[in-house]
Amino acid sequence: MARICSAIAVFCLASTMLLAGLSPVLAENGILERWYTALFDVDRDVLSELLADEAVIQLEDLGVTQTKAEYIASLDEWEEVAQTTNFAWQIDAEAPQDADRATALVCYQFPDNDLMMREVFTFANGRITGSVQSAVGDTCEEF
Repeated sequence: MARICSAIAVFCLASTMLLAGLSPVLAENGILERWYTALFDVDRDVLSELLADEAVIQLEDLGVTQTKAEYIASLDEWEEVAQTTNFAWQIDAEAPQDADRATALVCYQFPDNDLMMREVFTFANGRITGSVQSAVGDTCEEF
């Protein structure tokens, strides 16, 4: 009985230490879950809430940099596209992740083509302060 209690205590301690180290990353993943849900629902209110006032969005392949206001305004064009687009996303396991930064791989499946994107987010005070998006492939086969 003593061994079982000791094993449980060690497991609980190890789990607590592991979760304490990962909790900031897990919290930011929650932000990304809300982000991608709102993006494909074209929910301007949630996207605006998630973006810090000073947020900067960079679309590297297009050479476009947008402020929060410009990004929210551009959703009019995105709304039509989003109606016919499927997507899936996941945290990029090979990229560094911490409380201030997370990288997602996103598969956009448009009617005529697929596009794999790497989207690097920065965070402060529970909000997105930046996003740098760049294409990594024109297929989602490895996703």
